Amino acid sequence: MNRSRLLLGALVFAGSCTENVTAPGQYPECCPGGQITVIDTVLQTVIGRDSAYRGFVLPREAAAMLAADLPGIVDSRPIFRTVALPTRVRVGGGADTTTGAILSHDSAQLRILITRRDTAAHNLTLRLYRLPLAIDSSTTFAALATPFTDSLLRTVNIDSLIAKKQDPVTGDSARVDSAAGRLEVVIRLDTAQARFVTADSGKVAYGLRVSADSLASIAIGANEGGGDPLLTWFVTVDSAGVKSTPDTIVRGVTFDSFVFDPPPAALDSTLAVGGVPSARSLLRMTIPDGIRDSTQIVRATLVLVPASPAQGVPADSFFVVAHGVDADFGGKSPLAADSTRRGSVQVKIGQTDTVRIDLTRLLRVWSVDTTAITAVMLRMVPEGSTLAEIRFQPSDNAAYRPALHLTYVPRFPFGIP
Repeated sequence: MNRSRLLLGALVFAGSCTENVTAPGQYPECCPGGQITVIDTVLQTVIGRDSAYRGFVLPREAAAMLAADLPGIVDSRPIFRTVALPTRVRVGGGADTTTGAILSHDSAQLRILITRRDTAAHNLTLRLYRLPLAIDSSTTFAALATPFTDSLLRTVNIDSLIAKKQDPVTGDSARVDSAAGRLEVVIRLDTAQARFVTADSGKVAYGLRVSADSLASIAIGANEGGGDPLLTWFVTVDSAGVKSTPDTIVRGVTFDSFVFDPPPAALDSTLAVGGVPSARSLLRMTIPDGIRDSTQIVRATLVLVPASPAQGVPADSFFVVAHGVDADFGGKSPLAADSTRRGSVQVKIGQTDTVRIDLTRLLRVWSVDTTAITAVMLRMVPEGSTLAEIRFQPSDNAAYRPALHLTYVPRFPFGIP
């Protein structure tokens, strides 16, 4: 009996919505009506009230100190000051906490990490200078003109040192870490080059200049990036009235930064991204309700037209990242932390082509959350650790303003049952 009812029900269902291959479908009120439509459009006027802001990452806050000698472009010089030395150090081993006074120092060695360099630059050379201990975040390029002229301590040819690995005469060494993509350079200093002044608590301040046959530009690890310069002192201590064999004391930096000339160009009506101190640009979008609430986003692309060629070291490239924001506070707008609300694109120095950033995932988030702030902040990665900068046309330039290229599917018009 049950099998008969099931068979009868199947026959009724099969007959209720069928299609004859030689005639229109039967009972259209029981079948979906209409068809899927894909719309591809460029929204030219949805972006407005855009602004650029500078000062997000200052030189003293950057993950790297920038050294460059690019005539006609920029001259950039790292500066840093080391941590003070203690007046006494432990001389006993194990649980023995006996200390002895530092009597003198024999020499020192300075370790620096070059985290980025252009291998096409030949005869890459570092010059180490003594600087005043008073250097700080307010120190300018012009203020250090004299010590960067008359206080040269050492000159090291990096290319030659890499080939030797260790210089038997100077004691300098170089080690290439291919896995980490960096170069460790150790420079030996005698007592005149590394002065141990008790009144200064053993603090010293140094500056670096770089040169090459052409286009000298490197990044040197800073404290904020976990690769700050380290100064190792070789000292003699008083161990119970007896001079001990030289001991070692390692000190990092208490301040690091870089000074450069010329200063960054002032912001104008264009949308600046990058540079030092770093600049960001905020773009506010007004997405039509019919698109935001009633469509399926297939693809969304932010279209940006450069106002000028991307500036920087010719061998470099960088990423421009478009972040969704959690709130609109202008330049202080907090960036969305999750990866679904951002997109990025690589930009090359000198590029003038239109820049396109995929924001599909971000637009889909906005479609789900109608209370979300529909704005993006443009920033550079790495930020504050490169001299590169790009400027885009703003929304008040009608011919080249930022635009949003959308591909979407309107809501499907199902039939009436």
